[in-house]
Amino acid sequence: MNRNNIELKIFGLIVGMAVAMGLVAAGLLFTATRQADLRERQYEQGLVGNGLRQRAKEVQTSLNPYVIWDEAIHKLDNQFDLAWANQNIGSSIGGALGYSVVFVLDADNRPIYGHINGTDVSPRAFDAYAAQTKTLVDQIRAIETDPAKVAKMRAVHVSRVELIGNEPVMITVSLVRPDLKGKTRGARAPLVVSGMPVANSVVRAFSERFLLKNTRIEIVPASEIKGENAQTLLGLAPDGRGIVLRWDPRRPGAELLQQATPILGLAALAAGIGAMMLFRVTRRAAKKLLLSEAEAKHLALHDPLTGLANRTLFTDRLVHAHALLRRKPGYLGVLCLDLDRFKEVNDSYGHDAGDQVIREVARRLKAICRETDTICRLGGDEFAIIQPDTTPTGCATLAQRVVEGLSGELDLGIGRAELSCSVGVAVVSDADQGQAEMLRQADVALYRAKEAGRGRYCFFEPEMDAALRLRKGLERDLRTAIEQDRLTVAYQPLTDARGVILGVEALARWSDAERGDISPALFIPLAESTGLIAAIGRSVFRRACYDSLRWSGLEVSVNVSALQLSTPGFVDEIEEILAETGAQASGFLLEITETALLKDSDGVHEALRRIKRLGFRLALDDFGTGYASLAYLRRHPIDKLKIDRSFVSNLSAESEAGSVAGAIISLAKSLGLKTTAEGVETQAQFDTLVKLGCIEFQGFLLGRPMPAEAIAAAREARLAAAGPSKVASRQRR
Repeated sequence: MNRNNIELKIFGLIVGMAVAMGLVAAGLLFTATRQADLRERQYEQGLVGNGLRQRAKEVQTSLNPYVIWDEAIHKLDNQFDLAWANQNIGSSIGGALGYSVVFVLDADNRPIYGHINGTDVSPRAFDAYAAQTKTLVDQIRAIETDPAKVAKMRAVHVSRVELIGNEPVMITVSLVRPDLKGKTRGARAPLVVSGMPVANSVVRAFSERFLLKNTRIEIVPASEIKGENAQTLLGLAPDGRGIVLRWDPRRPGAELLQQATPILGLAALAAGIGAMMLFRVTRRAAKKLLLSEAEAKHLALHDPLTGLANRTLFTDRLVHAHALLRRKPGYLGVLCLDLDRFKEVNDSYGHDAGDQVIREVARRLKAICRETDTICRLGGDEFAIIQPDTTPTGCATLAQRVVEGLSGELDLGIGRAELSCSVGVAVVSDADQGQAEMLRQADVALYRAKEAGRGRYCFFEPEMDAALRLRKGLERDLRTAIEQDRLTVAYQPLTDARGVILGVEALARWSDAERGDISPALFIPLAESTGLIAAIGRSVFRRACYDSLRWSGLEVSVNVSALQLSTPGFVDEIEEILAETGAQASGFLLEITETALLKDSDGVHEALRRIKRLGFRLALDDFGTGYASLAYLRRHPIDKLKIDRSFVSNLSAESEAGSVAGAIISLAKSLGLKTTAEGVETQAQFDTLVKLGCIEFQGFLLGRPMPAEAIAAAREARLAAAGPSKVASRQRR
């Protein structure tokens, strides 16, 4: 058998196998396409169903702060307050949350307040909604009869889409419950009935979130309610109509079959031509080999997550752009950028969300930069841009576009992240300056931009090197001082209106052999930015525990940073220090900042609850300067508010500062909290604070920070000086 016969048999075998495989493949493909279409329809049905349930849950959750509230029990049940209902029910639920219909029903299900489309209406307007809400009200009242079930549920809501006129409205009936100690007059509590049109919100949400095509809400007769591309929002209304959410279903199987049909035809034709088949197979194998080689080369020079240049390609492009300066004089710019607070995204939503943010940043950078620019992901959330053939003005323009383009909220699907970045810029026209030095200068400028407040760009300037070296030296010495336990603790007295010392605040102090006394205003922010604050906090708390054993009846305040509070092992750590020193938690007040509460994470909330169980008391430091709200004060077990020194310092000069301080004191009293005024330096400030009702004071007027061994003597001297005549004198003022 010669070579030609063997080749013919081989070609015949190939053609026969190809035809058989083609027929089998065609049969399997037709079956698979039908199954794919069926699975896609089932998937979309389940996806939309889950999404609708999630939407109802989100609506109910947004109502929790208004219906789980002691004051709501007092104002809606104990003694109805129309003005309060207008502000906290109508304006808040109807205005801030965007509900078009809000009613309040009393314990006997009678309407006592109404708010429709931003305007208060007569409670009798509820008659138009009574029939649609009766079933929901009855369900809530049935749940209310079982206190154990109510306690387990905490938030009691029932929601349903109803047809109001010709408009579908999501009606939610919520049971008003106390959050702390409020009690209803009788066995039943008021109800809040709220309604929100669902047409636009549902269509928009599902079109964007679930990538559904031509999503729409329809009001149809009973015969048209069912469908493979429909989700029922409301069964049959009394007039025989129903509300359904419809969309155009995706048909991946049919699309796949349509795309595969020409390929099957070509495969059948190729199977009949043995020589061509062998040639095509060989050519395809060679093509795959080339593609694999190109892919491997691409992966070696590009970031797999974003497709941007990696550090290797970046370095090569920078060398090339730098070499062009020798042949064509001009400017070369390098921009280093870093996302602000990117770690919070990973901590809050997980690394998948972080990857989503990185990909979105890469997409925006590609849209912002020129084709001749090189965009690189150096690693993590760090990026760099090479801008050849430019000018300083051009670099500034690009940097500003990057800052603006990477600013704003980003929807991650599972939540929203605030996106911003800082940019450092280095521009050179000197071909003799090395590439590594350019990158270093851009990195130094980036650090200065972040230090200046983030969300901005900064050009490299020579004096930045000196400032950076000074900061690095200070950081190095601080780290050494912490390791060698050379930090000390001073205690500033906290007094009452008579000047008697009630407690002390532990304050870290650092005295360096070469630099002398270093202000806490310098080394504390440095410690916070470098992560050393946790070590300083441990050192101060341990020293304060030992020193507290010297005194009896004095409360010792210790500052706790947001970084410490969010560290998983923080509570275990302070518990171990208590056991080591023999100190009692009941003698300590831990001062936390509003920044720590802003995270409002389950970890922070659990840490605060464990701290309270150990016996510590909690104070909110620098109150009024941040974003703390009543929700934070109700959610967290705070015992005291400390009025920030910025309000105290202006008491004698500005009536506005006095109003703010008075408001804080009144708020604390209404919540059963104590208040301490910080930074009291003049008698006029002290007298004003006494008149406003403040009960505890701290500042240079009342005592400067002093060593632990001086506290006892100062306390005895204050007790001796605070006689009856002095008390009467202060009261007359």
